Amino acid sequence: MNQSMIAALVLGLLAACSGSSSNPSGGGDSSGGAAAGGAAGTGGSTDVGGFTGEDITLHLASFQVGPGQEVYKCQDFANPFGGAGEVSAFESHMTEGSHHMLLFYKDGAADGPIEDCSGVEFLPTPYSTQLPDDVLTFPDGVSALVPASSGFRIQSHYLNPTNDTVVANVEVTLHTVPAGVETQHAGVLFVIEPNFVIEPHSTQTVMHDCSIPFDMNLLKATSHMHKHGMGFLATVSDETVYETTTWSDPVPAVFDPPRAVHDGDPLHFECTFQNDTDSSLVFGDSAATDEMCIFVSSFYPVPDDGIVTVSCK
Repeated sequence: MNQSMIAALVLGLLAACSGSSSNPSGGGDSSGGAAAGGAAGTGGSTDVGGFTGEDITLHLASFQVGPGQEVYKCQDFANPFGGAGEVSAFESHMTEGSHHMLLFYKDGAADGPIEDCSGVEFLPTPYSTQLPDDVLTFPDGVSALVPASSGFRIQSHYLNPTNDTVVANVEVTLHTVPAGVETQHAGVLFVIEPNFVIEPHSTQTVMHDCSIPFDMNLLKATSHMHKHGMGFLATVSDETVYETTTWSDPVPAVFDPPRAVHDGDPLHFECTFQNDTDSSLVFGDSAATDEMCIFVSSFYPVPDDGIVTVSCK
């Protein structure tokens, strides 16, 4: 990745860190609109602290991934609440071949068709996963705010190492909180280290050090690497918060009770890569020919100014 691409990536992350303004829970109607080739629909309900909310499912339109192919697909969805909404849990399901899925907030999003997109596209995000089946459930009294001005964008990354065509299906269900229920709001700590070059036929550890930007309670933490990733370690104040040797489908750490960290606590994470190719590896979107080194953690509460996706300082 050249310096202009890295600069654009960092600017995109900084834009994401400005987040969406916090507007205490609103309701509106929970009906979903149909997206071109996909759908946002309701079905079932969720009991949260004695209150029952509707379930809303966003379906990415199905797509095919040919033998040996790697693709990124994105699709926009209009706000399914008809106003501000609160989400008590995110649940996702992806068919074979998935590498990751990111659910972005997108201001003014309208229902749209599925499209090719970039893997270095970053927007404010309330939820992401690398597992075929995953869930993020917030503690009682905590929810992710969906601002009235915001819809969603799903980014899906698929690789198909087989000799057969894979039909990809991706869905995210929002388990919602009814209007009028008071909650604290959750956010995402999303920290990228894009500045590295892994020389051919070498093993190298890439490190990132910064400080926790304010007091927060960590709920779930994970890493993001590509296929040359051999190990990942994240610590706060020299205590391990996440560690894995797996680049594909890494199992996240879930903190129950939530893990408290504080303003100014040192955050350190590192990725160890083994480059057995004849080319250098740099930050980029291909899981086969590029690498990534990213730490992600859900937390609460967000600051009073409503920032929902933050980096470290």
